Amino acid sequence: MSLYDSCATSFVKDVPKESLKTLVNIFMVDASVNMGNDFSDETLERAIFIIETNFRFLHVCYIASAFKNGSLGKYGAGRLVPRTIYGWLNEVTMEYNRDTDHKKLNEIDNSIHFKDLEKYPLGKAICWKIDHVREEDWDNVPLKEVAEILGRHGIPTLQDFGILK
Repeated sequence: MSLYDSCATSFVKDVPKESLKTLVNIFMVDASVNMGNDFSDETLERAIFIIETNFRFLHVCYIASAFKNGSLGKYGAGRLVPRTIYGWLNEVTMEYNRDTDHKKLNEIDNSIHFKDLEKYPLGKAICWKIDHVREEDWDNVPLKEVAEILGRHGIPTLQDFGILK
């Protein structure tokens, strides 16, 4: 297994400094080939510093993507200098944020099934719960179970949830 394979899904902040330096050097060499540019040791050190201080929250695979796509022109033209690299990393950060937001929205969509309103009539369940459940018993009556009973055309009772009047 290569160093990249073992670190790809790790956050930058969790990668040992020497490993990060090796990885960024690999990314820089690859980018320099793509761009037809050479880079100095100072440029490499500055790129590592930028990554460690401003982009610690990214996974290494996103850093690799920034160098690959940036050097191939996806994020505009430029030379292989810290300013350009910083721009690439900002672009990838926006992609990372979109991916993260998309995953969060999918989790919400998977927990709330608005497409199943006939099977789980949430509106009716909320109304029933408001009309029938006392405040002290509120947390003991799961909304989903009330919706399931109503979805089967049943009539929920407090006894269904172990509550005696």
